[in-house]
Amino acid sequence: MAITRTYIGRAKYDFSIDGGAISAITPENNFTLPVGAMVIGAWTDVKTNMTSGGSATVALAIGGVTIKGATAFNNAAYTGIDYHLARTSAALTTASGSVTFTVATAALTAGEVDIYVEYLLPD
Repeated sequence: MAITRTYIGRAKYDFSIDGGAISAITPENNFTLPVGAMVIGAWTDVKTNMTSGGSATVALAIGGVTIKGATAFNNAAYTGIDYHLARTSAALTTASGSVTFTVATAALTAGEVDIYVEYLLPD
């Protein structure tokens, strides 16, 4: 029986560096998840609350795996430290990739969020 090790990758969304336009934003401070990795879940640690002049939504994904679907920027899921499970049939990455923040409906005007992704590598 093989021993499996879990890994944690870190990305950081920082409005002052990455902006907040309506789009898929790949934070500059990021990591690359390899193809075939199994995403277990992710933590978001909000350092500075996200703000918006409208009703912005934010979705998180990595390597074809949705970590958090489109959710209001000021939802409880984006306050303090929150854990987001990735227990879906699509938890295996189909492409290498980095964490993306997809902003929709309205632009963000501030925010700083650390994202920690927990994953397993294939044998």
